Amino acid sequence: MRKLIVGCAVVVTLLPCGAHAQNSVTLYGVVDVFMGYFRNSQGQSVVSMNSGGMGGSRWGLRVKEDLGGGLDAIAVLESGFNVNNGTSGQGGRLFGRQAYIGIQSNQYGSVIAGRLQTIGYYWAAPFDPLLMASGSVLAMIGENNRPWMFNLLQDPARQDNTIQYTAPAWRGVNAAASYSWGNNQGLQNATHYELASVSYENGPIYGSYGFGHSLQPSAVIARNTYEHSFGLKYDLKWLSLTGTYQIRLNNPGRTDHAWQVGFSVPTGVRGAFHASYGGQSDENTVYGAGQTTPNGNWNTRSWAIGYTYSVSKSTTIYSFFKKLQNNGVARQSIFPPGGLPLPTANNVNVSAFGLGLATRF
Repeated sequence: MRKLIVGCAVVVTLLPCGAHAQNSVTLYGVVDVFMGYFRNSQGQSVVSMNSGGMGGSRWGLRVKEDLGGGLDAIAVLESGFNVNNGTSGQGGRLFGRQAYIGIQSNQYGSVIAGRLQTIGYYWAAPFDPLLMASGSVLAMIGENNRPWMFNLLQDPARQDNTIQYTAPAWRGVNAAASYSWGNNQGLQNATHYELASVSYENGPIYGSYGFGHSLQPSAVIARNTYEHSFGLKYDLKWLSLTGTYQIRLNNPGRTDHAWQVGFSVPTGVRGAFHASYGGQSDENTVYGAGQTTPNGNWNTRSWAIGYTYSVSKSTTIYSFFKKLQNNGVARQSIFPPGGLPLPTANNVNVSAFGLGLATRF
């Protein structure tokens, strides 16, 4: 990460400047590429180069201005890109990862508004031992045909038209709440989101609870979804243990579950071995254009192992292997787009192997 303290003459094209204050602008980013081999039990396989195995490739600007009285104006503009072909990520958006402006205070907390990486995105990250998109077991709730609100892979992990309040930390307790008008603001059937989380950290123990509610208005019946997400992490010098349990309540009368356990073990000063296992079960899943009758229960099980080696403070070599088993009516594949298409039959196994390099600045 490179931090530049610049005067008005330099940033005149970026921000309006006043004579009474100085702006700090932090330029940061990630460049990440990996070679992946994907295969399923239907006989399909592919070798592909992909962007963002350990972290989405991006560049961004973080702006902060001292307003006096303990207040700061803050802004973040973050653009995702695919390093393997140079295209923009997030569907070609200029700042598709996040773009917001707000006010923060050490005493009162912060309020930000814009396109945000949601509370659900940040809730999931501490409990993922691998933190590799294609190699993560926790990513299966984002690879789902109905991604969960509390996931770090796919929307609704990011939301447009969102306002969020984060309370100041107090004795190891952190809390935040947000409201989103959704990506189709103004439309009668636009889905609204309400999210909140509270976490507690004390020495080696970290725990978090997240609550999510989405409402999709409809002339027939409003679709309400509620999520409860629980996570626990225990850190020792020689071992880190993580576990999550999530429940999703859908109307009319469907309940989904997801869980994961995992660990990380250092291998010397620079290396670490990671492993996780988990599953999900979605009741009465409906898929297919125009279909309303449930197909059945969507069940998956997945396990993964990975290894990371820090070449320097900013550069990491990583590898992973992941296996996904589809059960019931589940037809799920493994992220990313450079992998395989969705299975066309039930009970298909999917596997992925990757080797990559990531650097941060």
